[in-house]
Amino acid sequence: MSRILFTLSPITGHVRPALPLVRRLVDDGHDVVVYTGSKFRDAVVAAGAKAAPMVVGRDLDDAEIDAWSLAHGAPAPGVKRLQWDVLHHFVGTVPGFLTDLDALVEDERPDVVVLDNGFVAGGIVARRHGIPSVLISVTPLPISSKDTAPFGLGLQPPRTGMQALRYAVLGWFTQKVLFREAQRAARQVVLDAGLPVPDGFFMDWIHSLTTRVLHPSVPSFEYPRSDLPENVELVGPLLPAGIDLFVPPAWWGDVLAARAAGTPVVLVTQGTIATDPERLLWPAIEALAGEDVLVVATTATAEPQDVLPEQPPANLRAARFVPFDRLLPLVDVMVTNGGFGGVQQALAAGVPLVIAGRSEDKAEVGARVVWSGAGVALPTDRLTDVTTSAAVRAGVREVLGQPSYGGVARMLAEEYARYDGVTRTVEVIEELVAAAATSPAEQEHAEAA
Repeated sequence: MSRILFTLSPITGHVRPALPLVRRLVDDGHDVVVYTGSKFRDAVVAAGAKAAPMVVGRDLDDAEIDAWSLAHGAPAPGVKRLQWDVLHHFVGTVPGFLTDLDALVEDERPDVVVLDNGFVAGGIVARRHGIPSVLISVTPLPISSKDTAPFGLGLQPPRTGMQALRYAVLGWFTQKVLFREAQRAARQVVLDAGLPVPDGFFMDWIHSLTTRVLHPSVPSFEYPRSDLPENVELVGPLLPAGIDLFVPPAWWGDVLAARAAGTPVVLVTQGTIATDPERLLWPAIEALAGEDVLVVATTATAEPQDVLPEQPPANLRAARFVPFDRLLPLVDVMVTNGGFGGVQQALAAGVPLVIAGRSEDKAEVGARVVWSGAGVALPTDRLTDVTTSAAVRAGVREVLGQPSYGGVARMLAEEYARYDGVTRTVEVIEELVAAAATSPAEQEHAEAA
């Protein structure tokens, strides 16, 4: 069989969606090598793949990104921090990763490279070595389009010509002013790699560098575009069902009892990067303490006793992690800071959403939730991204009180169920392997036939 090289950003939300795909490829007889952070080594090995370490590339635990950034001179939250993050985490890491990947390609001789859309080095190394590549999105589709606002602002598609003109001006400002330094740095990275510099905005280059772009979503949750590149395909979500060992927490029976009694179950999840509990976890627990609901909180990067109140509300149950494929079928609404993967899992389970987050790609996720009608997005502080207990309470009451949100979420779940993202992605990878193995003469004969 073939050898597949995965190159993944060392971030939980970038690695976990790839693990079901890794396991399927291994089960189908392919040799799979995964280059990512050491934090994920055990998960990669458990999926049956070979873990390739980051040696020269920056091996940074995603839970420590904010602390690392502050220690290395990052400014306070705001526009300058956004510019700093893009320059230092998105562009500045590429040369180190490329050093590792060049050696890895030489040793492993992969037939296909698979990368996430935050890992530019994967696309560059594939193009440099003439290897077909597959990009898997781990965010809402970020490709620039005349039919959308600039990515990251959380603005829905234009409804009028004047709004479209405003978005075009914002796009010009974003590319030519806001990220001018990052554009120059990205251009130099590509030149140093020995490749021609692509046209347009550097954030779009990764999609043009790769052979196929597979977006794990469905049409009803993605903005329509008249200028979508031909190499882009919506394949449905890559759901991590079955990749985690499930040991029911001691309070699991309370969830089953609440469900049976008709008491709403509200899941509150903080995410894996924006982990400060002050942003969402604490306001949500306070907001829902007096409500007739059962609250299940997942704390992700810390043990519950280390971040929750000393005297937790009687309706709160908490764990560091519970597999969402087990929990979401029992949930009535999910309160989240808007991580793309978690939102996809919720909608695939028919669960409506309350979104409270604007950092990273979360403003775009929240905008799509509102646009689709599957939930509400809450205001957060422009600098700290903190929401309020009053906002969470109002949002949960709105979603639970208006049947339309649940109805849309269930309709989206039916649409999601018509897709099999893992199977389709494997098909695309195997198609590229077969095409690469076919001689030019055989290709010409097949095309003529």
